[in-house]
Amino acid sequence: MLYAGILKKGVEVVARFPWKIGVVVFMLYPELLKSDEGAGDKVLEIVHDPILDLYEVAPMRDEEWKKIAQYVGYKSFALALQPEVLVRGINPNALNEEERRKASERLIEETRRAGERGMVAVALCSGPTVPENDRDRALGSLEKTLSELAEVAAQYRMNVYLETFDYDKDKRRLIGPLSLAAKVVERVRQNYTNVYIMWDLSHSPLLDEDPEILRSYPDLLGHIHIGCAKKVDDKLLDWHPGFYRKGALNTEKEVAKLLAVLNDIGYRGAISFEVKPEADQTPQEVLATAETVLLRAFQLFLSGAV
Repeated sequence: MLYAGILKKGVEVVARFPWKIGVVVFMLYPELLKSDEGAGDKVLEIVHDPILDLYEVAPMRDEEWKKIAQYVGYKSFALALQPEVLVRGINPNALNEEERRKASERLIEETRRAGERGMVAVALCSGPTVPENDRDRALGSLEKTLSELAEVAAQYRMNVYLETFDYDKDKRRLIGPLSLAAKVVERVRQNYTNVYIMWDLSHSPLLDEDPEILRSYPDLLGHIHIGCAKKVDDKLLDWHPGFYRKGALNTEKEVAKLLAVLNDIGYRGAISFEVKPEADQTPQEVLATAETVLLRAFQLFLSGAV
C-alpha cells in the first residue's frame, strides 16, 4: 500500500496508489536464477514490506515453499516461468513437436503446482527467435503451448501472462514487439480468455516502444514490470540495474508517463518492480530506491506533470 501527497493550488492532496505493487523476487536476489536454495528465506526478508502486495517467484521445492505458504492470502504470489525458458533452455515455441511437447509438460507441471499452492497467476516468455521463414511455425508452436497452459491455469482461476522481450539486441526472443504479442494472445483468447500480455518498462528501450503504445491494447494488458534497461558503450542490455545506476535508462519521469497511460486506459492489473543489485549493492537498497522512484512518479502523475 502506497500513499502520496502533493500540494495542488494551495491544497494538500493525499491519494492512494491505485494498483497492487509487486516485486520479482529472483531478480532482487539473482542467485535464485540458478537455484531455489534459500528461496523461502529470501521472501521472508521482504514479505512484511508494507508497500508490496505481490511476490513473483520462480519454481521452488516444497521445503522452500513451506517457509512462506502461511502468507498466502495475506500476500499474493505468482509463478514466474521465465527462468525456465531463459536460464534452463525450455522452449515453448520449439519447431520440433517433441521438444515443444516436453517443454509444455514441464511448464504445465509447475503451473499445476502453483495452482495447488494458491498462486494467482503464471508468467512466461517466448523461446529464442527464429529465421523469418520459420516464424509462422514458431508462433503456431507458441500459441499451442499457451493454450495448453491456459487450460490448466483456468482450473485454478489463474491468469497466464506472456512477457514481451527484445528480439534483436540481448535476449533475442521470438516475442518480441507488443504488436506481435497482441496477435498471438488474440488468437489464443479465441478459446482461452485468461491469457494476457505482460509489458516491461525495462524492455521498452530495447524494443523502441513508448508507454503510449499500450493505448492500442487496453483489453490485452494484464501485468506490468517497471525497471531499467542498461546502456553499456553503444549496446542496450536487459540487465535490470537499479534506478539511477550508471547506464540505467529509465527514471521517475518514464514511470510517471506509464502511470498516466495506465490510468487513462483503465488498467486494473498489478505493477511489479524488476530490479537487480549490482556488485556494490544490497537487495534492500535496490528495492528501497525503486519504491522511492515509484512514489515520486506517482506524485508527478497526481500533479499532472507528465
